[in-house]
Amino acid sequence: MGQGESASSRSEGHQPTLLPSDWRYTIENLAVERRLITINKDQYRFGHELGSGAFGAVYSARNVPANKQVAIKVVSLVTFSSREAEMLAQSILTEIEMSKRLARASSHVVNMYDFDFHRQSGLAFLVMELGEKDLEKTLKERQRIPAVERKELWRQFVNIAMALHNHKIVHLDIKPQNLVVFPGNRVKLVDLGIAQKAYKHRVGSNGTWLYSAPEVANVPRNHTMLNTSKADVWSWGAVLYRITYLVPPRYVHPSHHPPKNVPPSRDANLVDVLRHTLVLDPRERADPIWLSRHPYTTTSSA
Repeated sequence: MGQGESASSRSEGHQPTLLPSDWRYTIENLAVERRLITINKDQYRFGHELGSGAFGAVYSARNVPANKQVAIKVVSLVTFSSREAEMLAQSILTEIEMSKRLARASSHVVNMYDFDFHRQSGLAFLVMELGEKDLEKTLKERQRIPAVERKELWRQFVNIAMALHNHKIVHLDIKPQNLVVFPGNRVKLVDLGIAQKAYKHRVGSNGTWLYSAPEVANVPRNHTMLNTSKADVWSWGAVLYRITYLVPPRYVHPSHHPPKNVPPSRDANLVDVLRHTLVLDPRERADPIWLSRHPYTTTSSA
């Protein structure tokens, strides 16, 4: 693929401009697997697809000059109207900026290495560190997570929760698919594409059913809601529920109860966390500081 003209940004550079004012659609479809593609002057050999979403896909790749394995998120803007393309472009810029800030605050946020936009194809490329697999794939392979390991995962979740809270960022789409497992059972958060600033209003639904809070995923189209970190607290509780009971919780009170015919966890502290996170009314839900001080987070594993 020819690079064409690009608008790009190194990871420590200025805020990139994604869509130049004279940019127009060229609608050129491109298969990137096994292709050698230039991204911000470096060549990358693309591997297989790691996962995909509504607006793009993530691939394994190798930075050829550095001989370094990376993950690259590829987002196409060519199938959208001008207004939708601009909104998606802003989402990409938001993801880059917020990822950089959070990665400096927490070692449990994926590092963003580079960014480039190819005007010829209408593709945006976000280069980031490569993990082993996402948490959802790990759970499907292993089924059961031992109690000690589950608590260690939870402590990492709380570390991320506090980084988001301290930077006044609401992720809005925390789920096992957006938690990447690295060697040593280290977990890092990815995909801040729909993240927003806390205490700002948003309109309509967002996120992922059951993992996103009810006030995020189950909102009338034109209804306005205020972003708070309590929305992410539901999501952290939903992920903990998933690694405890193998399925996500439901939006039915009491949401923290285990699935039918499944006994509750024998860990009273874990059950208490679920009781205070999986609360339908955000006003009655715990906040990240409560999570950080809870005995399930602070006490050592048996």
